[in-house]
Amino acid sequence: MVLCATLCLKDQTFSDRKRSGKPDWSDLPPELIPLISQKIVDISDFVRFRVVCKRWRSAVQFSDLAPQLPWIIDGFASFKKGYLRFYSILSGKTYTINVPQSTDKSVRGSAYNYLLNCNSQTLECSIFNPLTMEEFSLPQAKFQFPSCVPYLGQSSRYVVMSKSPLTEDCTPLFLCQPGDYKWTRINGSLIQSRYRKERGEFLNSGFTFYDGRCYATDLKTGSTKVIDLVTRTMIYVVPPPEPELPGGFVYLVASFGDILRVCHYKKYSEETLGYYFRIYRLEFGHRDGNAMDPCWVEIDNISNQFLFLHDIHGCAFRAEDFPRFVANGIYFSKANLMKNTFELFRYGLKEPKLEVLPAPVTLGHVWFVPSLC
Repeated sequence: MVLCATLCLKDQTFSDRKRSGKPDWSDLPPELIPLISQKIVDISDFVRFRVVCKRWRSAVQFSDLAPQLPWIIDGFASFKKGYLRFYSILSGKTYTINVPQSTDKSVRGSAYNYLLNCNSQTLECSIFNPLTMEEFSLPQAKFQFPSCVPYLGQSSRYVVMSKSPLTEDCTPLFLCQPGDYKWTRINGSLIQSRYRKERGEFLNSGFTFYDGRCYATDLKTGSTKVIDLVTRTMIYVVPPPEPELPGGFVYLVASFGDILRVCHYKKYSEETLGYYFRIYRLEFGHRDGNAMDPCWVEIDNISNQFLFLHDIHGCAFRAEDFPRFVANGIYFSKANLMKNTFELFRYGLKEPKLEVLPAPVTLGHVWFVPSLC
């Protein structure tokens, strides 16, 4: 399905010519129109709903769009080809979006509703909403970077990046907001990364944001550094949970007021390669009236939520907003090196079970939450 954002989002209307014998849907009572729009899950159907007539468009705003689940970017579509393609696990559809063609620009990561774009020649970068074509320029980078994560507050957006080390495996973190003229190195943020052979790059694991703080996990020590985004300094170093099995991949997820540490492990058998998870919640305790340092506490379920794990971070969603999706589960994609593709999985926490989900063979590893505003 081709979803051309620059056309779909214009103030267009369908012909209002009445056809004999058919109801005129534009005469629906105005109070019913928003109620109907809230039941429309597919984003392309929502756009079409708004352009039926002027009355419907004025009654329904882009902000009325029902909650959306992440789209997965197609690994073979690119700015070089002049289009990006996404797979929606919510609708099971693939959307193609035309973008300005560029031989040097590439998608380097995601920032919730935005993609992080970088020009390999000029090192210019930006965050970009492919549905609205809204783009915010970021300061020119003086380094190569493999990862980015967002902080989306009510009045500001932060982007944190990690520098790819050239001669060592310790990487500093850099932060900026749209409008900043340079990247700011975060004091005390040096973390250790891991080299991932299948992509030929260094990767930092475990990033998330919540309530004006950035949480970043050191891959080798397992500790989590908590960074104040206002002062841009480190305020806590949280040791890893004990005991924690070695060899896992760590994600951090902001989950409706909680910070979760999701440890992802491979499980080998004679027939298949599987995966399993252990989950911890960050707790700030008190003893004798005094605040204690934060620590990780293991939990065995996430109740009425389910998680989507991205390449380096994750998102949490309420199952009540998505009736077709089972609560207390984890969705994630992993590379199949034998096929040179990514596969989509669902893991149940109540009764540990791994399912392979249908998805295009060109599935990529970058998640993006679609938004029309």
